[in-house]
Amino acid sequence: MSVLSPRWRSAAAVLAVLATALAVTITAPATASPGATATSSKPTKTPKDKIRPDLRKQLDSKDQADFWVAFEAKADLSKTASIKDWNARGTAVAAALKATAAASQQSVRGTLDSAGVKYQSFWATNAIKVTGGKRALVEALATRAEVASVSPSFKVEPPKVTASATVAAATASAVEWGVANIRADEVWAQYGVHGEGITIASIDTGTQFDHPALVRQYRGNNGDGTFDHNYNWFDAAGTCGPVPCDNHGHGTHTMGTMVGDDGAGHQIGVAPGAKWITANGCCPDDTALIASGQWMLEPTDLNGQNPDASKRPNIINNSWGSTTPSDEPILEDISLAWTASGIFGIFANGNSGPACQTSGSPGSRVINYSVGAYDSSNAIASFSSRGSGQDGSIKPDISAPGASILSSLPGDRYEAWDGTSMATPHVAGTIALLWSAAGGLVGDIDETRALLDGTAIDSPDGQCGGTDADNNVFGEGRLDAVALLKSAPIGPVGRVAGTATDTAGTPIAGAQITVAGPVTRQLTTTADGAFASGILPIGTYTVSAKKYGYEVPSATVQITQDVTSTVALKLVPLPYKTVSGTITDGSGHGWPLYAKLRIDGYTEGPIFTDPVTGRYSVRLPASTAYQVHVFPQYDGYATSDRTVQLGDADLTYDLSLTADQSSCTAPGYRWNGIGEDFTGWTSGTTDGWTTSGQPAWRFDNPGYRTAPNDGGGRFAVADAAYAGVKRFDTTLTSPAYDLSAQDSPEISFDTAYYGSSNQRADVDVSVDGGKTWTNVWQKTTGNSFGRVTVALPQAAHRTGVRVRFHYQGRNGNWWALDNVFVGTHACVVTEGGLVVGFAKDTTGASVYATVARTAAAQEKTATVTTPIDSNLGDGLYWLFSSTTGPTELIATAATYTSATATVPVVKNAIVTQDWTLTKVGG
Repeated sequence: MSVLSPRWRSAAAVLAVLATALAVTITAPATASPGATATSSKPTKTPKDKIRPDLRKQLDSKDQADFWVAFEAKADLSKTASIKDWNARGTAVAAALKATAAASQQSVRGTLDSAGVKYQSFWATNAIKVTGGKRALVEALATRAEVASVSPSFKVEPPKVTASATVAAATASAVEWGVANIRADEVWAQYGVHGEGITIASIDTGTQFDHPALVRQYRGNNGDGTFDHNYNWFDAAGTCGPVPCDNHGHGTHTMGTMVGDDGAGHQIGVAPGAKWITANGCCPDDTALIASGQWMLEPTDLNGQNPDASKRPNIINNSWGSTTPSDEPILEDISLAWTASGIFGIFANGNSGPACQTSGSPGSRVINYSVGAYDSSNAIASFSSRGSGQDGSIKPDISAPGASILSSLPGDRYEAWDGTSMATPHVAGTIALLWSAAGGLVGDIDETRALLDGTAIDSPDGQCGGTDADNNVFGEGRLDAVALLKSAPIGPVGRVAGTATDTAGTPIAGAQITVAGPVTRQLTTTADGAFASGILPIGTYTVSAKKYGYEVPSATVQITQDVTSTVALKLVPLPYKTVSGTITDGSGHGWPLYAKLRIDGYTEGPIFTDPVTGRYSVRLPASTAYQVHVFPQYDGYATSDRTVQLGDADLTYDLSLTADQSSCTAPGYRWNGIGEDFTGWTSGTTDGWTTSGQPAWRFDNPGYRTAPNDGGGRFAVADAAYAGVKRFDTTLTSPAYDLSAQDSPEISFDTAYYGSSNQRADVDVSVDGGKTWTNVWQKTTGNSFGRVTVALPQAAHRTGVRVRFHYQGRNGNWWALDNVFVGTHACVVTEGGLVVGFAKDTTGASVYATVARTAAAQEKTATVTTPIDSNLGDGLYWLFSSTTGPTELIATAATYTSATATVPVVKNAIVTQDWTLTKVGG
């Protein structure tokens, strides 16, 4: 296997005759990227073989590195292509990938939690990115059978651009030369399709969503002057926030070539009727790139929640790749998942020409469809990378215009750029035209590739091998959109057009029009309420209009050959009524809860309760049943789904949420006993526990052992193997517990004990404060893994109860413990009250502070951000206090002077306390 160059570049190349360039530098792994799919059987790898040479080299110079852990398990996606329903197909692919990743990653995630390292898990590539892991951890992970490889993180640098002359919109051509060259404008005229019903995505540097050439096509445009960025924008780089942006320009430029049309006669895009979404995953870092690929399979809302595969794009443009020749399987399994899900992923072939063997990955891979670039004279661009590709395959697959391509840039500008980055969007847009015209091809990747190949204009060039019809310079030839659609299974067609108005005849803009029949098309009404489809197979269709606050009218139309059928839809306004109420705790305290409500069909976003009163209010169309999803903002409460029937009068709808009895983490609730999960422990004991013997119990997992019960976080371990001693004899003893109110106490704990004749594990209990001990559990030769529970009847109604874990071993074994609990495992109410408020500085700006009860450091909380709650600013906190009456609290924050206050905490109620903190030296 060849080694990736330490440099990658975006597929926008440098032409000596122009001053524009775009470069991305990446230090790549010495082998496949996370989740790479093997193409041939290989012998079993040793742990040493799994650690890639580049990572070993990094660890030789510094005993810490960022790295990827890739897993052997791969989801079976072989049957998903047969699922005809688009939504069901995408959901099935995501579910299979998630299930495989969850099962195969569980144990390793527990180990990483125990090691206290930062990591991010991915399901689309079945890999984990670890930040700052040490050599011992890498070596321990490599011994795991489920781990396929451990590879170094690859570094990504932002693109570098030298701008050429800016072209004003007023001087732009009506149809840009590239669009006309591939005959897209002829497709518009002959077939009446512009990409309607198709969504194109890009993984790039982002997009200026309100650019005049792009704003109308943005899927998040509601058509009424408002925007919904949920499911349409993924800020992988973390540089833009909830609103799409492009701090570079490359993503806006490529998007313009796909869909650009300013509505004033300047058509820079191939498919201006298509919708677009985007992620700025190229190229802040490797994590962002992979996260973007995953998000495309199942887009989420702006909070990364509520994933919905039905909102995935049809086509993904990838104008990036390796700078130097490479056949490495970069993001290979994500590409395979896209295909299984019915998404056409298309890649730039690279800009390392004019030499042969310069195709770059991922475009060089057989499974990926890649694009070369030619100029306005139909000559191959000098920068366009040539094949061959993986295993001698012909690369690129096809070629498109890529020199001096005028397109959009941030700031409402236009510039001409060069590169296979510019060629690739021409093909992405053309696929949108094809799928818009021939709905039966949507999601059929193999047939679409065959049609593209079969209709390309042969461009003989023997420089790098191949034939006149298929060579390593042009691929199958030059893209021809008209020939493509002529070869598509379209058949007799017609069209439908119409208007949507209210009962007074006022046009309704932004109404979602559904045309359902032999194929389904989604349209949006323009400012004058008009809509028009592209071509539709002849047959009977139902045309309906959906706009929040109106009834949904529908009409049946017959589409006949070469005829545009018309329909007028009148939307009847619905009467509005108010639904209001209070959300409270329903497990004993009864206090108001801060919660988020999502209402199916309600387009104005989530509703939030007041964090102090728990009150909410929302206006909704009357005489309708609503599905309401309630998400408590406090940890430890169960979510709730309710059906609310709103009649013809205002409705008061109160509801209570219960504390999750399985976790018992809601504020004001605790287990009826005493637990210890060793959170925050390092090398020594705390919380009143003691250890004796040599070597002592440890809590920082020095040997990187698997966490007991595959759990996470810190745990206790007596590790003779790590200590390197022949004999190990140590005890771990709890403080004294008061179980005087306990009728049937027990001790439970998670264990990972590896039995042998040379060791012994004992659990003892004392009911007299540690003077005498009774053994209640013992292991010698047999293994013990998982949760252990032992009844302690002798401890019922006793004070001074202590437990002791005693390990004796030799010759390199260990015993690990976690989540020790003594008492009755029931979630009970803790007496106390809630304190809620905000932390700000003297200027009124939010402060990220910690608020704590001064007499009980464990009762503390941090302020949080609430950007999706328009009624609140940042700096909100909530704190449970187990004392009532006058209670002293303290607020602290970095670079601020701490503040204290005495707060009159009320049992089972909420009181408010806001903080104003002063800057140190301010």
